[in-house]
Amino acid sequence: MMAILYDRVQIARNVNATPISLDEAARGYQEFDQGAARKYLLDPHGSVRN
Repeated sequence: MMAILYDRVQIARNVNATPISLDEAARGYQEFDQGAARKYLLDPHGSVRN
């Protein structure tokens, strides 16, 4: 947890997730519900690096 908090580990990259904004959340949930083999990470402040 400390590695994540101090930006030593990029969690989105490690779990192969796509960061999306809150504006894109509805689309992300819809794609996931339809069976998309994709993980999404809500990033409301745009602070997650890919």
